[in-house]
Amino acid sequence: MSIWSMIFFLLAVFYFVGGIFEFPIMFEGNPKTRLLMSKMGKKNLKIMIYLFAVAFTILAFMLR
Repeated sequence: MSIWSMIFFLLAVFYFVGGIFEFPIMFEGNPKTRLLMSKMGKKNLKIMIYLFAVAFTILAFMLR
């Protein structure tokens, strides 16, 4: 496994876990995410987080 593959896989895991358990750093802790939450809503933001996690997982397996 290459180093980029492991980095993308760890990012995907972080996004999946962050979306499930709603860590403050993923939602309220970051000013950019607070802006996105006010524009999109929390449900759509969680969908976007899951889509990023899927994309990072696919990238990790492609670079394997």
